[in-house]
Amino acid sequence: LVLGFMAGIAFFSQNLSLSSRNRVLDTQLVETMTALDEIQASRTSLIARYEDKIAKLEKDRENLLEGSISRLDEKSKVIEKVIDNIGVEVKIEEDPNHSGGPYISPDENYCDQLILKADRYLEVLNRIPLGRPVPGKISSKFGHRTDPIKKKKAFHPGIDFRGRTGDEVKATADAVVKTSASNGILGHHIILSHENGYESIFAHLHKRLVKKGERVKRGQVIGHIGNTGRSTGSHLHYGIRYNKKSIDPLKYLQVADLSLSK
Repeated sequence: LVLGFMAGIAFFSQNLSLSSRNRVLDTQLVETMTALDEIQASRTSLIARYEDKIAKLEKDRENLLEGSISRLDEKSKVIEKVIDNIGVEVKIEEDPNHSGGPYISPDENYCDQLILKADRYLEVLNRIPLGRPVPGKISSKFGHRTDPIKKKKAFHPGIDFRGRTGDEVKATADAVVKTSASNGILGHHIILSHENGYESIFAHLHKRLVKKGERVKRGQVIGHIGNTGRSTGSHLHYGIRYNKKSIDPLKYLQVADLSLSK
């Protein structure tokens, strides 16, 4: 009987111990589940934040692309206007998928095409003599005039700029030096070939700073104003030829006033 009582106490004690352990395990399980829920919530929140950041970056990227394309398109239109005013034809393949119609969100392919188009325009413009070779005022225009020496009607195949001997003369476009020489008519003179049918002529120079065959860039100083050759005073004779025909440089000075940096 005593042994049975002792065994019952032992069994009760074991049950009590198991019940206590179960409660501990239940508590730990609840805590673990709560922690997992918190981790899941934190993970979900973190994913949501990163998704928001990604969406914002995508939007910023799209806005940047649209802004870049808009600026490129505007610049291309300005360049087109300059080229159109000059009357130069530029052969560029147009993409029929991006002509006319409503505005469509741009993609990288269109952006690349627009960049290629703008680069082609700039390549053409870099070799067209635009702007002034010197800052001085024009003293004689292109066309028929009274010859300053013979005092008779004659054709003037360029324009004359006032200037002082030694003033810098700059190339008006990228080119290769076709002629750097001196004679009794033009005095010290330079002829630049722009390798597209255009040539620019700089005459009556005091000094020549470039040699035949040398490549020059727009804005590069190529000589100094002088009074050499058939000249009545210090000035620069500036001429432009297209396909061997003399044309009025004034138009090329005027279109250069269109800002290409807009």
